[in-house]
Amino acid sequence: MGENLEEKAGFEELLTKNDIKITPLRLEILHILHAAAAPLSYDEILSQIGANKTTFYRCMDLFEAKGIVLKSENNRKNFYELESGAKAYFVCDVCHKMTNIDMPRLKQNHVKSVVVKGVCDDCF
Repeated sequence: MGENLEEKAGFEELLTKNDIKITPLRLEILHILHAAAAPLSYDEILSQIGANKTTFYRCMDLFEAKGIVLKSENNRKNFYELESGAKAYFVCDVCHKMTNIDMPRLKQNHVKSVVVKGVCDDCF
């Protein structure tokens, strides 16, 4: 429980620092993204929150504009994760699973994400 309060305080500080009003929905989205092991789609996030599509996308657009969230695209779907520097992913052409891969250190203002496509070991 103490960890959740500490996490919530960190999210509240992040929102305040970026001049974003603190709301339960925004805190919940940040918690979900923080707990995720990989980028999440709209459907994956929506299944855990009670918000409509317009409210969700407004929130995500604001987070992206403020540099809190990184949006990437896979198979015509947007995926979201907390911003923490440049990212690289392997995306399977068959099952569309996204997997983090190591990449060289690059300046964040030049590269946001790199996507490598192919067939994963499970689908090969």
